[in-house]
Amino acid sequence: GGYGHKDLPRSTWDGCCKLPIGNSYMLEEIGERFRGASTETFSKISVFSIHTYENRIELWRMHVPSCGVLQYERTHKTVVPTCFEEERKCIFDFVIVLWDLKCWLLEVAEVIYKLQEEHNDSDTNVSNLSACPKKILPEVNASSTPQITPAKADNNDLTDLKEEDFCGGEV
Repeated sequence: GGYGHKDLPRSTWDGCCKLPIGNSYMLEEIGERFRGASTETFSKISVFSIHTYENRIELWRMHVPSCGVLQYERTHKTVVPTCFEEERKCIFDFVIVLWDLKCWLLEVAEVIYKLQEEHNDSDTNVSNLSACPKKILPEVNASSTPQITPAKADNNDLTDLKEEDFCGGEV
């Protein structure tokens, strides 16, 4: 944590890697998100300064000779432009915020996919997470475990238990 400031000229985004500043992000990762968003070659871009704070907010600047200085503020996973000097028409496409959202959604989708894979019924290839399962418990060898059958309560007028009772259906 804490405050850190460095002037770090870079000849290319590929050269931007881990920085000797607490809570700093890898600029290589950020730079990859710009790839294809600008016709400028990355050898013309240099990082002028990076600021990090205890509250995990970063300020950093890129210098593109044809555009001037573009300054971004990064807080957690959101990147927003705070100012742009000189020619505004050359500003980069704002792909970083959308890319972060895309990465987050892909991570969530991957978690859901893994959960579905773990809970798939191997016979029907249907996820038990997506619908009421046909079997409440997996089948076991009857000789290794005692048989357990549902019993009715003595003082209640309960009907026979049905699958709907376990799956949120009406009784």
